[in-house]
Amino acid sequence: MVNEHYTKQLKTKQVALDAGKYIAILNEVDGKELGVHPLERIELYNPKTKRSIVTVVDITKNMVQPGEIGVFESIVQAIGIDDSNILDVKVVPAPRSLEYIRKKMENKHLTKEELFEIVQDLDMNRISEIEASAFVSAIFINGYSLDETIFMTQALVENGNRLKINAMPVVDKHSIGGLNGRATMIIVPIVAAAGLYCPKTSSRSITSAAGTADSMEVLANVSLPFEKIKEITEKIGAVIVWGGSLDLAPVDDKIIKIEHPLSLDPPGQIVASVLAKKESVGAHYVVIDIPVGPAMKVKDIVSAEKLANMFIEVGKRIGLKVESVLTDGAQPSGRAFGPALEAKYAMEVLEGKVYDELAQKSCELAGVIFELVGRAKLGAGTDMAKEILRSGAALKKMKEIINAQGPKAISSEEVKLCDKFIEIKSVKEGEISSFDIKELIKIARTAGAPADQQAGVLLNIWLGEKVKPDTVLYTIYGNNDQKLELARKYAAQHTVVNLETMILGKYA
Repeated sequence: MVNEHYTKQLKTKQVALDAGKYIAILNEVDGKELGVHPLERIELYNPKTKRSIVTVVDITKNMVQPGEIGVFESIVQAIGIDDSNILDVKVVPAPRSLEYIRKKMENKHLTKEELFEIVQDLDMNRISEIEASAFVSAIFINGYSLDETIFMTQALVENGNRLKINAMPVVDKHSIGGLNGRATMIIVPIVAAAGLYCPKTSSRSITSAAGTADSMEVLANVSLPFEKIKEITEKIGAVIVWGGSLDLAPVDDKIIKIEHPLSLDPPGQIVASVLAKKESVGAHYVVIDIPVGPAMKVKDIVSAEKLANMFIEVGKRIGLKVESVLTDGAQPSGRAFGPALEAKYAMEVLEGKVYDELAQKSCELAGVIFELVGRAKLGAGTDMAKEILRSGAALKKMKEIINAQGPKAISSEEVKLCDKFIEIKSVKEGEISSFDIKELIKIARTAGAPADQQAGVLLNIWLGEKVKPDTVLYTIYGNNDQKLELARKYAAQHTVVNLETMILGKYA
């Protein structure tokens, strides 16, 4: 018998596909009976589990029969559907938050309550993907006011889990992204070796050759439960884990998935996204690394300074002490692109085998953290970080982190690279003047990174070095022959390494 609050019962038909969306499929007969049209909403109630969910409707003539309802894996998991479920169904009105999205599209400011309701409806999947895309587009076009950025940050935090570390001080850093190098894997053990606490949750790659979580996964397990993260951080000072499964500001992850295919990065949403996650892990002090360069998210100094100040002001208003650092994103941060290559390179820095731009940048950013928390006097933080790196204390701490998370490789030698590779050689003489980071990332991804952990690009030369014809410029790695060949062809068609020649012309 149908629940008195619902209007119809339908038998489930599971669709063996994880669409990643809450969509229910009705036969057109049932759709007419309910008076519901495509993209409108129905609520599904499972009497067996007493769980309900609001879904968007799609209508079909023959995919499901009258009396059936097609449900994707996301719905199956959400309300605990088995093979023989009967669901109670009713039509529900569009949420009020759609009015607020339209308000933002009209370039009107949203109140705290309105933004909280939008975030809550996104969290409960009451807003469809199309409607969420309209919201993100409105933010991109019209921007947030300072108050709206603060309200969005607070709303994202409120709708997720929060990590509470029973230790002080808790620090964190974040790079706005786009650059290679995995400085995080050097900075975190440096600051933890100095007695600071850093529960670093990191992302996987979206557009780069590797995210921090991708590279750390080469060395250790990065998918840890909440309590394990808390336990390890309190015991040894730090973790470097994947944040995707922890429900830290989960609505932010939904917004990012919408932003990515549209290539949208509204500054206010960037600030809210980053600081919400820092607040969620219990950080007290946060350093923001903003790489500036043509291939970066932030392409010029004026935009970078505006973003830097926004981070500081919003942080202040929500109780975080934030310092923003503008860094050079015009050239690579280290020679490696790809999960295993970047993990190996970071370990070589910690082992003292390499000290280059990546090592210097890592020490400078760790130094900013030391100065921010008062562990070092102003101007002395970098030297403190360098000494921790030089002494081997950072390497020791990194090994503790790896072992605590579940070790896979404990040294650079244990990081295995694939046997298949292609060397790209210079065709002329000259001096290395610059690299095209965007093209290097494209080549690494074409070769299979980050899905293939061992795929990527390793630079064999560096800025200022002189090369001759047949000098190896960089090596492309990959386990798949077809992808490796595609990467080679792409490399042949694009200028990745720029040379300055001493001869400007020849006359005879």
